[in-house]
Amino acid sequence: MQKELTAKMGKRIRNQRERFGMTRDEFAEQINISPQFLAEIENGKKGMSYVTLYKICDRFNISADYILMGRERTNNIPTLAGDILSNIPNTYLPMVEDVLRSFIQVIAKAKSERDI
Repeated sequence: MQKELTAKMGKRIRNQRERFGMTRDEFAEQINISPQFLAEIENGKKGMSYVTLYKICDRFNISADYILMGRERTNNIPTLAGDILSNIPNTYLPMVEDVLRSFIQVIAKAKSERDI
């Protein structure tokens, strides 16, 4: 059973990495592990420590519940934008917030100019 769980967790991590469009080298570098170790995790050959799991979840904003159990994250934002935002690494969220605020200001300005 442990081998099966390790394989499923590895597959979920690979799916998320591919969803981000990252190579193993890029993903592994972000969480400070070797690409070879990441390959072994993804292929279900090795398990990972809770520290590695934490790094993956924190860096890539992935639910540990999803990696461990396969349960998709449920949130109250069922929009495409919500899906996109939920997959942005935490370190980029302040920058994304700034971009969104600027975008909202541009939209508000354009709308007010049309209403005049």
